[in-house]
Amino acid sequence: MKPSCYEPAELKFLAESCLRRGDYENAARFFRYLMVHFRMAKDESNYKKFAIKAGECYLQAAEKLRDSIKAIMLYLRAAKAFREGGRIMMINLCSSRIWESYTMLREGKFEENSDNLHVFKVAGDYFMDNDDFRKAAIIYRDIAEKALEGGRLLLAGEFYRSAGVCYQKMNNLDEAVRFYIKASDLYFSCQKYFEAAWNYCKAGFLLIHLYRFGEASAVAEKAKLACREGQVEIFLRDLIRICKSLSRGRIYEATENWQRIKWKLSREYIQLVENSFRMVRMKWGN
Repeated sequence: MKPSCYEPAELKFLAESCLRRGDYENAARFFRYLMVHFRMAKDESNYKKFAIKAGECYLQAAEKLRDSIKAIMLYLRAAKAFREGGRIMMINLCSSRIWESYTMLREGKFEENSDNLHVFKVAGDYFMDNDDFRKAAIIYRDIAEKALEGGRLLLAGEFYRSAGVCYQKMNNLDEAVRFYIKASDLYFSCQKYFEAAWNYCKAGFLLIHLYRFGEASAVAEKAKLACREGQVEIFLRDLIRICKSLSRGRIYEATENWQRIKWKLSREYIQLVENSFRMVRMKWGN
C-alpha cells in the first residue's frame, strides 16, 4: 500500500480508526503516510504534527511489548518520528526505554539470530549517532560476542570495530586498542586484508599515544603482513611504515612518508597520526 493511493482525509480516517481499535502500529503507519504527503507538499506544520502522532502511536505499540526485541524496534521508530516532529523530551523518553529494554534482554541472555542482531545493531547505531558512546559500546561488544559464538566471524569483526570507535570517542584508548585488534584478527581470518591492515594500523597509532611503543611496532608488523597477504599496494603501506617508524622514534623518516600521503586521509585520521608524532617528540625529542 502506497501513500499516493489515498487522499489525506482517507489516510487520517484510517489512522484514527486503527487508533480507536488499539492497533497502534498500523495507526502509526498511516500517520507516517500523512507525513510523507505533507513533506512533499512542503507543509511543515502538518508534517511535524503527523510525525508526532506517528511517534505517539509507535510508543504506545512499544509499551504493550515492553522488554522485547520488537519493542526496541518500535521505540527506535518512535524516536525517529519524534525527532522529525521536534519533540526532544519524547526522544529522551524513547532513548531511556530502548536502553531499559535492552538491559532486560541482555540479562536474560538473548538469542543470537540475524533479526535480533540487526535490531541491536540499529540500537547501537542510534546511541552512537546521539553521542552516547558508552551505551553504544556495550551493545556492540555484546552482539560481537554473540556473533562470534554463532561462528559469524566477519559480523563479529564489524561489531568489535564499532566498539573500538566508541571507546576511542570516549578517549578510553586501552579498550579502543583491544577492540580494534580483535576486529583486525577476525578480518584477517576472513581474508578481509585491507580492513585488517587499516584497523591494525589504527591500533598501532593509539598504542603510540599510550607510550606502548613495542606493542605498536608489533601491531604494525601485523598490518604489514595483512597488506602482503592481500596484495594491498595503495597508500596504506606508507601509513604502516609511518606507524613502524614512529614506534621506533624515527621521526624524520616518518615525516617524509607522512607528507606524501597526508592529503589522502580524513581529518580524523590526520589528527590521530599527527598526535602520534607529538607523543613521539615528547618521548624522544625532535
